[in-house]
Amino acid sequence: MSGTERVIRAAVREGLGITLVINKVDRLILELKLPPEDAYIKLKHTVEEVNNTIATCPHTDASMRVSPELGNVCFASASFGWCFSLESFAARYVDTWQMPVAPKELARRLWGDVYYHAERRTFMRRRAPDGKQAVRSFVHFVLEPLYKIFAQVVGEDEPQLRTTLNALGIRLRKADYAMNARDLLRRVLCHFFGPPTGLVDMCVAHIKSPAANARAKTEHLYTGQMDGATAVAMRTCDADGPLVVSVAKQYPSSDASQFYVLGRIFSGHISVGQKVRVLGEAYAPGDDEDMALATVSDAWVYCSRYRIPVSGLGAGSWVLLSGVDASIAKTATIVDTSVAEAELAIVRPLQLPADAV
Repeated sequence: MSGTERVIRAAVREGLGITLVINKVDRLILELKLPPEDAYIKLKHTVEEVNNTIATCPHTDASMRVSPELGNVCFASASFGWCFSLESFAARYVDTWQMPVAPKELARRLWGDVYYHAERRTFMRRRAPDGKQAVRSFVHFVLEPLYKIFAQVVGEDEPQLRTTLNALGIRLRKADYAMNARDLLRRVLCHFFGPPTGLVDMCVAHIKSPAANARAKTEHLYTGQMDGATAVAMRTCDADGPLVVSVAKQYPSSDASQFYVLGRIFSGHISVGQKVRVLGEAYAPGDDEDMALATVSDAWVYCSRYRIPVSGLGAGSWVLLSGVDASIAKTATIVDTSVAEAELAIVRPLQLPADAV
């Protein structure tokens, strides 16, 4: 976990919001073959390790703690295409069984030392005197149904699997049941969990929006004068202010003829055909050696495998650009040509670990 610890420490140092996605949960079931209760202990231990790492960093407080019941932890399996938070899982229960409870209230009872007594249909903080009838709520409501789906798909018992999927409202084509177990499992779980709404909701709730975080970002990263027009526009995420784009990464084109530049727009608006100044990491006021002029030839909204072409984007957006990479070594700051040279300054790149572990 050494690589994860380095990333966590760097995120805390840079004042970034922290959320946690525990991936490869499927390996607890298919490879390690852990019982549900042991799988819960393993997941809980992972969350505790992350919190212990955060606690050892300077300038941290209790608000940076991550925990599933707080909504800032998701469980996922990239191999099988699913991801959920406690609230998104609870929402499925509420919608399916028409439960008279808010998903958030149910989610608060699905983690930690909370037990569910099936006969009494109640939650409790401690096991009942008859003990065995009370099951840990995360195991009862989350892991046991998940284990059941895995077991029935891998067991290739088609009649029983059809019955279970019909009860869950999942309809598959007859040809789907002829797929190999791994592909069928991915198909079933994608239908069961649906889109990764839990991950999106977690990011919306626990990661500040560009407008809300603009002041802190500007004061932490901008190297120019804080009372200048550019800094004022950056602190308010003003789309009508001077253009400032912080370049974070470059991606090679498919024919390796150029690099596409990914950057965050702190203020202003960038458009295709616009002339800009590109300030390198070593740029300093009065020294034009690491400054170049360029023209934006294309702009896209970058979606990993996909690129959506746009005519321009405004403050708060991430944008992928072409035509501005010639003078960029690693990162850079792109500004409007209308900004006076005396006011030019760079956005300091984040100091994240890049060495091999």
